[in-house]
Amino acid sequence: MVSDSGQRTGDGDGTATVDVGGGESSERERRRNVEELPLPPYPPNLGPPQLHFLRQMRDPFGFIERAAERQDVIRVRMPSQGDIYGLGHPDHVKRVLLTEREKFRKSEDFRIAFGEGLLTVEGDEWQQQRDVLQPLFTRESVMGYADGMVDQIRRRTQRWQDGEQLVLQQAFRDMALDVLFATVLGRELELDGDERIREAAESLNEWFRPTSYVLPQWLPTPARWRFKRGKKRIRAEADRLLAERSGDTPTDPTEADDLLSLLVGLREAGVTDSAMLSDERLRDQMVTIIFAGHDTSATTLTFAFWALANNPDVRERFHAEVDALDGPPTVDDVAALDVTERVVTETLRLFPPVYMLPRETTTDVAFDGYRIPEDEVVNLAIREIQRDERFFDDPETFRPSRWDGDLRGELPDFAYAPFGGGPRICIGREFALLEAQLVLATIGREYDLYWLGENEDGEPPVDPQITTRMPEGEEFLVTER
Repeated sequence: MVSDSGQRTGDGDGTATVDVGGGESSERERRRNVEELPLPPYPPNLGPPQLHFLRQMRDPFGFIERAAERQDVIRVRMPSQGDIYGLGHPDHVKRVLLTEREKFRKSEDFRIAFGEGLLTVEGDEWQQQRDVLQPLFTRESVMGYADGMVDQIRRRTQRWQDGEQLVLQQAFRDMALDVLFATVLGRELELDGDERIREAAESLNEWFRPTSYVLPQWLPTPARWRFKRGKKRIRAEADRLLAERSGDTPTDPTEADDLLSLLVGLREAGVTDSAMLSDERLRDQMVTIIFAGHDTSATTLTFAFWALANNPDVRERFHAEVDALDGPPTVDDVAALDVTERVVTETLRLFPPVYMLPRETTTDVAFDGYRIPEDEVVNLAIREIQRDERFFDDPETFRPSRWDGDLRGELPDFAYAPFGGGPRICIGREFALLEAQLVLATIGREYDLYWLGENEDGEPPVDPQITTRMPEGEEFLVTER
């Protein structure tokens, strides 16, 4: 909310409804109270609503920042989609992801793109899938991947040459895909091959390319065509891997070393609903895991090394820590990588790969005295919240030391939420955090990476798509230490 003085106000939890007890009558009363509320105004500093799309395409992050300057609940206009609502307070995120999550659902776009995988399904089926997949993503299980992760990291970095110039975003996409396939999917990719798989994995982001996303779903675009071709290739690879594992899985599915072996083992052992583990569902899971599991890791690593290159004091402390290791990092070293962990944490705060979480309302809802109608798109502004001076001191500065004390305990719930939160918090969170620490420590012992671009405003160049990215072609200089 905004006071008469123009200062942003509001505590993020106002619903402007009356608690009238339980039952149908209370629900009718709640809806009636909500329906009397006004819609949030269009931000006056964005110009006419019909121009919102052009302004967003010109500068996506700048558009979001300006929209959220004076209030936490915003409304903007997009072609073919109509009004889209934004929520910018931790209490809003908490309500959407936790306390009132039944009033929100995943958008249909995700189901169209990824079928019936964990990312898209709702209700009981989501809970069943989560229960089946969770054992391979617990912290204990993920720690078992550490040596395999380091093997894949070193397999690629040992080819780097002193003085080489790397397009780091692409290099880390290849590396993250190597790690994901080798540890979770049980298939080692060729370093200079498997290009069809690598291209297919990259194309899974094309469904959400901004130039296509605002257009009607039935309209074919080059980006959507690339997505469909890539999805078809990944599903074909899933068929090949499934065929390899059928009839050759451990008698006890819990002894499986990779995700597909676990799922096929559960199906063949009759441990769970066979319909949930049909070949069709397993293909959807593989597409979902590849989409969610490699591009976000590449983004985190790219911005972490950009931040280290541009903050020499932090880089010096980081190098002192990794230089103290006896060799390449092992699972036993992870607990001692305090500086490295804080570098990852701060990178995820300033540059969260998933900078905005989309949902759709299942009923009229109220936030800070405004109404958001049923069946409307709501975006949770994760990046803006994590850069909000109400919750973080000097929020635009990369300062890993801010996490030295008990900042997490002092923050409002969901003020730091790069992996979402609530029951549907990212299942791959522990995997991603371990991978990031091991990549940083492995590379940091041997190399410095220096960004070759120009840094005028203290921010890296960004190309927001479905995830935060650097624009294609941004190069880093590899220097042996």
